[in-house]
Amino acid sequence: MKKYLLMLAAIIMLPMSAHAAKYEAGTHYEIVKEVGTKQPEVIEFFSYFCPHCYKFTPFMEQIKERAPEGVKFKKNHVEFLGKEMGPEMARAFAAAELLKVEPELTNAMFAAIHDQRRPMTNRDDIKAVFAEVGVDGAKFDSAANSFPVNGMLKQMQRNAETFKIRATPAVVVNGKYLINAGSVRSIDEYSALLNYLLTQVEK
Repeated sequence: MKKYLLMLAAIIMLPMSAHAAKYEAGTHYEIVKEVGTKQPEVIEFFSYFCPHCYKFTPFMEQIKERAPEGVKFKKNHVEFLGKEMGPEMARAFAAAELLKVEPELTNAMFAAIHDQRRPMTNRDDIKAVFAEVGVDGAKFDSAANSFPVNGMLKQMQRNAETFKIRATPAVVVNGKYLINAGSVRSIDEYSALLNYLLTQVEK
């Protein structure tokens, strides 16, 4: 995770000046799956417990704006941070997606954990954050225990295993390329690398 902290610091301090670059596997990105997608897509792996993910969020919004039209961006909450609350947070994210309040819940959850320093030790603590974005406890319970949410949890777990995600934030492009954030020094360079990888789709 240190490499992400260095990258974020560089993004803040260095001027925005992208330049042509030659991108190489093993340096700028890792190939984590033999066959990728036929359509351009981006999966962001994160955790509400990850402070670097919180700091990375506004930069990811800029990256989305700089990406070509039609690119599908997805988010995948991992379970390996937060000990026993890791799976609970992943469930909370999936429930927020089902209830169509994910952006609001994500902002509120990051703020609760990293700005307000509120402990997240059980499901009631999570429900309190949902209440802040207009979702009552009964509605949350219904969504959290639903078949669609259980399916999303299994898919997110499979994704983390398939793409060998061991730290967050992590970004996988076209279901094949894991970006090495330590290889870039600014938001311009990150966007240029991501946009290059988006062109590498399966024929």
